[in-house]
Amino acid sequence: MSAYETQTDVDWARETAEAFARVIGTTHVPYTTEDVGDRTFLKFEVGRNLRLYDHALRTTQKSLAEENPFRGLLGLTYRDERRFAQSLEAELQTIMAREARPIGPLSVSDLPFQNREDQKVIQPANQLIVGRRGVGKSTLIAKAARLLESANKVCVFLNMEQYSELSGDSLYREVLRDFSRNLADKGALSHCVPSGTFPVDLLRSFSEDVAAPRTELARAIPDLNRLIERSCAATGSEVFLFLDDYDALDEASQPELLDLLHGAMKGAGGWLKVAGFRTRLKPYDPGTRKGLQRPDDAQEISLDFTLVDPETAEKHLRAILEGFLSIVGVESIGQVIHEPAFRRLVWANAGVPRDFLQAFGNSLKHARRAGRAKITLTDVNLSIGESGQHKMDDMEQDARNEKNVLKRLVGILETFCLEKSKVNAFLVRSEQSDERRAVEVLSDLRLVHLIHQTITPHRAGERYEAYLLDYSLFTGLRRRPNVKELLPADGRQFKAKELRKIPELPRGVLSS
Repeated sequence: MSAYETQTDVDWARETAEAFARVIGTTHVPYTTEDVGDRTFLKFEVGRNLRLYDHALRTTQKSLAEENPFRGLLGLTYRDERRFAQSLEAELQTIMAREARPIGPLSVSDLPFQNREDQKVIQPANQLIVGRRGVGKSTLIAKAARLLESANKVCVFLNMEQYSELSGDSLYREVLRDFSRNLADKGALSHCVPSGTFPVDLLRSFSEDVAAPRTELARAIPDLNRLIERSCAATGSEVFLFLDDYDALDEASQPELLDLLHGAMKGAGGWLKVAGFRTRLKPYDPGTRKGLQRPDDAQEISLDFTLVDPETAEKHLRAILEGFLSIVGVESIGQVIHEPAFRRLVWANAGVPRDFLQAFGNSLKHARRAGRAKITLTDVNLSIGESGQHKMDDMEQDARNEKNVLKRLVGILETFCLEKSKVNAFLVRSEQSDERRAVEVLSDLRLVHLIHQTITPHRAGERYEAYLLDYSLFTGLRRRPNVKELLPADGRQFKAKELRKIPELPRGVLSS
């Protein structure tokens, strides 16, 4: 074999391995060549026998050029890596957990929800899907849409972030236009609709008229209602409209828009699925009596598992991690992470799945770098300290109009709790106030975490809520010395006497 031919085979091998790596979602996969008779096979070195790798082999095989010498000659070799953190599967876990993106044919949204919320949200009903940032609202509606479409239902998805700079009539007309236009596109592409029965042209005409505007909104809603009814009749099923990040809209416009959409859907076979933060979602205005009122007009689905019930939060996150690990063939969490490190991850991330998974991925990265077999407390603590800036960035993005007030409150809490009181917790009075409202928003943004809803530290009738500061505010680069970390005495649940000792946030701190 000439030097030119040898180099060419080396190039083909590298190019083929890169193609295999892309399919499974990583950048590099070890490989070897093996001579069998007069043929040379290319073998990719993996740790476990997974469906993912079989899929990647088939996909890579189909992508190879005719002249590739390894076409039809691909295979796998298995290297049983007892030190999970150093395995190829650990690298795939890190990517899935930190970036929450699919690996090959597998998706995060394939994992089950703890209370079967994915089965609840596909029911023909108007629903409000609420929870803190990162609890899985977008994942839930993506899975619901996929389940419904597999049953030949018509689903339209709108990301409400794109309308965040609009309000009033401009907002209502843009949303109605996009909904009707997307609904027309769905009908045009559907293979389950008899030709000419779906009102594609009428929906497209409506979308142009309502945007122009050539139609009054009061007149547009019954027109759209009739078009939705015709769409449902054509498909023999319902229409589902998913509105993600609805809280991004101007608060005053939220009830009115939902009132319009509800009017267009009601009685026609259409249903609304609205997702957002509980504290910033305003589905109903009691003054105008417009919008969706709980529970008469819409059911509520909450995805929050908080530290108010630490055992349930731990059970929830344990089930999620077990689902992630099963994708890469790991049967037991103990093969990957020490139990004290797992519990630390649960507690520090306060039951929020996205934060927990990203912290797990970062912890696995630290364990790999240190050459450890599995994740330790040291790896978890390093990961926790790195998350602070991400959460502050999220606050800037999610609370544009309130960010200055929220940043100010974060500074007040850091001074009051970490510098003055030397503890990572505080009480806030259970009454309507600027402080309590801002604390609730910070809870949705995962910068503080509710641990108890009704504390009476002084006398009966004076009720307080107890919160923890997020660990990112006093660990890692923001580390504060000599801060007492509040933990349950039994490691599971706080006792009332422990909570009564927490310092009370002074009234009026935002107005002083």
